[in-house]
Amino acid sequence: MIEALIRDAGAAGFGQYRAHLSAMDLAASQYDFNDHAAMRLSRTIKAALDPNGILSPGKQGIWPT
Repeated sequence: MIEALIRDAGAAGFGQYRAHLSAMDLAASQYDFNDHAAMRLSRTIKAALDPNGILSPGKQGIWPT
């Protein structure tokens, strides 16, 4: 049910502020403006600050590189 709600909200132009751990990747994928520019920026910052991916891997859909 939550996956359907997240997809429907994303199709209507709304993103999730918070999501359960099981739905974080899906919620993060809804922010797709400019070919996911916000996610690319977040991954770049994550890679610079945490190159080994130790701190909260996968949190908010941001996985270490």
